[in-house]
Amino acid sequence: MIAAATPAHVVIDGFLGAARAGELMQFALAHESEFSQSRFYTAEREARVDTSVRDSSHLLELGPLRAAFAASVDVVLARLARELNLCLPSETKKEIEMVRYGDGGFFKRHADAPPRPDGHDSVRALTLVYYFHALPKRFDGGALRLFSPDGFADIAPAYDRLVAFPSAAFHEVRPTRCASAFADGRFSINCWVRRAREGQSPSPSC
Repeated sequence: MIAAATPAHVVIDGFLGAARAGELMQFALAHESEFSQSRFYTAEREARVDTSVRDSSHLLELGPLRAAFAASVDVVLARLARELNLCLPSETKKEIEMVRYGDGGFFKRHADAPPRPDGHDSVRALTLVYYFHALPKRFDGGALRLFSPDGFADIAPAYDRLVAFPSAAFHEVRPTRCASAFADGRFSINCWVRRAREGQSPSPSC
């Protein structure tokens, strides 16, 4: 980490506990065939696959694990909003996906906050990334790099770690190195908490 640059973020280690992290890994392995190439949203507000920009795969259908993860996020949401100086509604909308980065996988510098082309009346306000993987760890690299006007900070994808930061912040996923087996990759749960678009009625909690 570059000491002079401290982009706004919160790190919570031991977020779910080893048992629940293990459940996520087992779920990922059981649904390997359902992972598909990750997309990203362009300046033209279209989602597309381009492995020169983002090289990873994702799973959108998480079954009961989705509600369980959302509930865990709700427990710490007020703390995160306070520490990151964000205004969030009392009842939040969330997007959740499971992501795997294999050998050479990466995601170039980007921000999560641009509007989506699907008619949403809300925008991403808070990004959360939760890390898990096979034990023992079988990959190297894959750090989350958060940028600030003065530099950047690299955060390691440590087991059972949650990282939260404003969705408007620029960030990237550094290249991952691992063997070719699916289980050897860098896994995460990505969660975006949304708020009303500017000009819409704010939540009373704001």
